Amino acid sequence: MRKLVIIALICFTALSWKSGFAQGINFETTSLAAAMGKAGNPAEPKLILVDCYTTWCIPCLEMSQQEFPKKVAGDYFNPKFVSVKFDMEKGEGKEIGKKYNVTAYPTFLILNAQGQEINRVVGKATAEEFIEKVKSALDPKNSLAGLKAAYEESKNMQTGFPYALALYQNSKDPSPVLEELFNNAQDFERFSKDYLELAFGITKFGSPFFRKLMLEKSNIDAFWGTEVTNRIIFDKVRKDMYQIASETGARYNIFYTPKEVEEIAYTVALLKLRPDKPESHMCRIALYVINQDLDGLIAYYKRNIALIPNTDVFKGILDGILMKKMDKANEAQKTAIRAYFSGVAKIYEKEAQGYRNKAESLMKTAGK
Repeated sequence: MRKLVIIALICFTALSWKSGFAQGINFETTSLAAAMGKAGNPAEPKLILVDCYTTWCIPCLEMSQQEFPKKVAGDYFNPKFVSVKFDMEKGEGKEIGKKYNVTAYPTFLILNAQGQEINRVVGKATAEEFIEKVKSALDPKNSLAGLKAAYEESKNMQTGFPYALALYQNSKDPSPVLEELFNNAQDFERFSKDYLELAFGITKFGSPFFRKLMLEKSNIDAFWGTEVTNRIIFDKVRKDMYQIASETGARYNIFYTPKEVEEIAYTVALLKLRPDKPESHMCRIALYVINQDLDGLIAYYKRNIALIPNTDVFKGILDGILMKKMDKANEAQKTAIRAYFSGVAKIYEKEAQGYRNKAESLMKTAGK
């Protein structure tokens, strides 16, 4: 009897968990064409929600595992949408990414039954926030056409920034709109953090618009402080320079010429970021890598990176970049790389011994 009760409890728990999970968004394993066919059913017309993800996108995974299974998400989407998801780097996902110009992840396309894009939502959100974003995206005045019409009617920051942001989220160039706003808006508007993060984020280093922004840096610093401004500028290229330094840029469609990386390294050097912060060295490292100057890279590590405290997690990331160069190094370079790590180990050993001496001293003091 006891066994029967335990089995019943296990079955009930499993069914409850399955039922709870099923309350979330029902993503169907089917093709986009099949989803369009189902959405076009006259008896039950629906829109289509396309989750465009990649396996390496952490926010994509977090939304899939933590937000979409929520009951509130299922209650909103399941009656109104045929929901499907595609890996943008595999199978049909590649075609979808190309057709709809998906370049940021996660991106959620909202399509009609004919496969025409109504709007899209980009970025991570809670289930509740995501629902509100989708509702807003479905409002005709928030479509690209609606936002453009509002901006053309009254060109100001209130109409222009939402239009520029929508252009960016739809993988279209918002630079002309942002530059027009920069030329005509008041300082408190064009130096706002939201505007600057988007403007610096989309503007190519060395472009006329980028230089125009940089000419106003002292004024921007006055609004936000030098540290905040420098962070906005550096964040623009931090990830890209890591991909260049790691020689993985092609995987993520990140391409720079040596001249462009040099321009970036020069500009970032003028920001005077703290040298004890490991990530501040990423642009210089990327420059050595893209110029295929391994000897120069090793020398730079010995001169600068070796002195960074081992307690900083990013120090390990930089050391990992150098470790991966062993495969392409000649014997002399391999010896130099080994010497670098041996030297770093000795520095840490001295630090460790110093802490041991302090501990022993404290123990002796406590024993008196």
